[in-house]
Amino acid sequence: MNLSADTTLVVIGTVSVLALSASVWNTRRQTVRMNRQLAVVESAEAEVRRLLDELPEAVMLVDRDGIVRSTNAAALAMFDLTRRAMVDTHLADYVETDDQADLLAGLQRAFTGDDVEPIQMQVHTGATERAVIEASFHLPRQTTVFDQESRLVVRFRDISEREQQARELSQARKRFHQAFQSAPTGMALVRLDDGRIVDANQSLADMLRYDVNELVGCTLREFTHPDDVRAAQPHRARLELGIVDSFRIDQRYRRRDGEFVWARTRVSTTEDDGQMLAITHVEDVTEQRRAAAQLRYAARHDELTGLPNRSFMMHKLADRLATAEINDVAVLFVDVDQFKVVNDSLGHEVGDQLIREIARRLSSALRDDDVLARFGGDEFVVMLRGEPVDVAERLRRAVHPPVTIDEHDLYVTASIGYSTNYEVGMSPNDMLRDADAAMYRAKARGRDCVEAFEAGSHVTGVKALKTTGELRRGIERGEIVPYFQPIVDLPSGRIQGYEVLCRWLHPDRGLLPPGEFLPLAEESGLLTDLGNRILRDSLAQLAAWQASDLPFADCYLSVNVGTRQLVDPGFFDTVSEALAETGTDADKVWLEITETALLSDVKAASVALRELRSLGLHLSVDDFGTGYSSLTYLKRFPVETIKIDRSFVAGLGIEQEDSTIVEAVVRLGQSLGLSVVAEGIESPLQLNRLRELGCDKGQGYLFGRPRPAALIESERAGV
Repeated sequence: MNLSADTTLVVIGTVSVLALSASVWNTRRQTVRMNRQLAVVESAEAEVRRLLDELPEAVMLVDRDGIVRSTNAAALAMFDLTRRAMVDTHLADYVETDDQADLLAGLQRAFTGDDVEPIQMQVHTGATERAVIEASFHLPRQTTVFDQESRLVVRFRDISEREQQARELSQARKRFHQAFQSAPTGMALVRLDDGRIVDANQSLADMLRYDVNELVGCTLREFTHPDDVRAAQPHRARLELGIVDSFRIDQRYRRRDGEFVWARTRVSTTEDDGQMLAITHVEDVTEQRRAAAQLRYAARHDELTGLPNRSFMMHKLADRLATAEINDVAVLFVDVDQFKVVNDSLGHEVGDQLIREIARRLSSALRDDDVLARFGGDEFVVMLRGEPVDVAERLRRAVHPPVTIDEHDLYVTASIGYSTNYEVGMSPNDMLRDADAAMYRAKARGRDCVEAFEAGSHVTGVKALKTTGELRRGIERGEIVPYFQPIVDLPSGRIQGYEVLCRWLHPDRGLLPPGEFLPLAEESGLLTDLGNRILRDSLAQLAAWQASDLPFADCYLSVNVGTRQLVDPGFFDTVSEALAETGTDADKVWLEITETALLSDVKAASVALRELRSLGLHLSVDDFGTGYSSLTYLKRFPVETIKIDRSFVAGLGIEQEDSTIVEAVVRLGQSLGLSVVAEGIESPLQLNRLRELGCDKGQGYLFGRPRPAALIESERAGV
């Protein structure tokens, strides 16, 4: 019994030990397995953390209470904190108070599985820094048994720059709207696709005499003159195709009352919320255009008669000659006989009334296509097509009836000369020269008659001079005398010098202008003798003025030098001797050389000019712009002044091409350190424009015609 009991106890004990051992063994195996799984989890979490740290966006893991359980490097950088300082803090601690409620509400909705739109909020990114961020929420699925509670992934994106840009854009739009509505010029926003007005300001509405709401929805084409709609179409097409981003055009808009206003329209493109718009500026220029038209009219027409003036006629004649056949164009030069007697005996007021009446009679005797112009004084010029004889006789007879002015019966006659474009390439000056010569022949015949120009007879017909010997004797007798035309400082208006121009005191024909004898002098080889005589006489006159201590004796003289004079080997000695004989200060002497003379022989001209410059006198280029290669050779010559030819000044402020040339010459002179003198100034419009361009000096009939020395002395003695 006892043995069996002991044995049983032993067996039970053994079984218990074995059972305990097995339990311990199982527990150990489970612990090992658990540790391995924990290691895997920790490794996975480390890998996840590493991957999160590599994300460019800030990411946090938060629990249902909003406590931060994990974060990545970008989030730490955003909030300028360490991982230890951020983990276990509440997410709302980093958000501005006004935005915390939205954040917490978003968290709760996200934990319930709702889709939550990103929330914008302001957060603290440092002790004093603030940023605008966009928070988005993502609730991941439970993937392991170790996920004891859910974690919400919160992503942060810094949108401060975007918000700043949005604010700036909003401010810009507000400023644009304010400027748009308060602009003194009309403005409209127009859709590019259909041309309809999206918005218009009050200035445009006032201009067109509509309400703003009446303009919106319409197109500007509805208010635009039909001719101007067609003119603007190419510009608008280039704008819509993106070839240009803006254009400007003057066009007419119809007001509510049916009247049209001229407006300068500037159109450029912009984009607003994906819609392409045209910003249209509409500036009323009706009065400007009216004033400009009046100025153009004044610049092109004679003030006394309203007829075209010399400048305008010369341009119209040039246009007609450009396309004319031989003998297709005729010019008539009409000169009122003995008009000076009327002026001197009855006064200039009567003379003006007479000129107006003669202008009316001449106009009434012409055909529609004929053009009548007043060239000044008692001279008229007619341009016409076809045979001029009948027209000339009709004009001569038209002035015959007596004119009654202030109880005076005036019997008037006219001498008329005419010429045609008998050669290819004739210029307006050629035509005028020939007609003028024919007119002088008419006067020589006894006045009140018509004379035709005889082609080829420049000596006897154009110049009405008998022989070359007559001119030679005139030079020897001192009949060729200097006249003086003032050169004015444009900024101050003070006379600074005089250009010397020659006139012939012909014993039979009276005072002859240079056009009557200079060509003859050149053809006969007498131009050098004539030029040298004028040089000596003008320097002697300046010396006399200086000796008399006249107020204007400090002015300089500008003397023209011809091509033959310049290249004449003895010209240097002639100038040197003239300075010595008269005792004239060389600093008061300017020599004017034309571009043609300079460029005919560049090498010889360069040597001659440097020798002349060594005397201490000054050099200028005359008729600048009429030659060729001017800029190429200008620096090679020791010149100090360039003179703009009168042919360009005549169209200044009227013809775009002439205005551009004058401006270019002035700018060229300024860039090269040369003074610039404009010739042929005849109107205030030309004077004002030259002053605006910064031209230094000028001369022309506006300041004074060429005068003899005695008249200069009497006019300037008290200055």
